[in-house]
Amino acid sequence: MAETTERSVLERMIGRPLPWLAWAWAALAVVWIVLAVVEPSGFHTFMAIAWTVLAAVQLGSVAFARRQERNRAQNADDSVAR
Repeated sequence: MAETTERSVLERMIGRPLPWLAWAWAALAVVWIVLAVVEPSGFHTFMAIAWTVLAAVQLGSVAFARRQERNRAQNADDSVAR
């Protein structure tokens, strides 16, 4: 039960970000970038930019969640050691 009080509001609402899903978004962004380079059009460029931004947000959220988890574990170790 103590874990639910440590989770952020965002984690409670949508859950923790999954690394494999973030990398899947990044792979889709790469596909759209390749399409935008090979066959330039407004749609391909827009989708490449949109998917790249969304993938960056996903990867950033995974990194942030890992950092929070590491900090929580470190704080728990510090409180046990005292």
